[in-house]
Amino acid sequence: MKYLLDTNIIFSLLNKQIPKTSSFCTTEDVLEECEDHKDRTPKIKALGIEILEIKKKHLEKLKEVLSEHGDNFDLIRLYSGKGKADVGILSYILAERDHCDTLFPEEYTLITKDKPLTDIAKIYGIKCSSKLP
Repeated sequence: MKYLLDTNIIFSLLNKQIPKTSSFCTTEDVLEECEDHKDRTPKIKALGIEILEIKKKHLEKLKEVLSEHGDNFDLIRLYSGKGKADVGILSYILAERDHCDTLFPEEYTLITKDKPLTDIAKIYGIKCSSKLP
C-alpha cells in the first residue's frame, strides 16, 4: 500500500517528525506546485517522501480525466495557481490501476483534505483519507 500525499498534507507535515517509510509518495506535479514556496522544497525532500515520475501512460489518463471533468472548476483550478496537481494525482492513480507495469499492482490511498478532489476520486473508486495512517 502506498499513500499518495496531496500538497495540503505535505505542507502540514513540514514542521513535524514523520517516520521515514517507503509508503509515502507524491507526484512530480505536487512537488512543482510546492515550487511556488521555494523555502519549503528542501524540507519536503528531507521528509523522505518518494517522488513519482509522470510518464506517458499518466499523461494519457490525464487527457481522459480532463475531458470527463474539464468543467469542474472546483477540481481544475489551472489558472488560479491552486490545486494544479489535483488532476495529475487522479491520473497517476488511475493509470497505475489500469495499466500496471508489474505483476502485483500497487494499491494507492489518496491522502488529502481537498473535498472536490476526494469527491471525484471516490467516483473512480480511489480510497481516500484526510489523515496519515
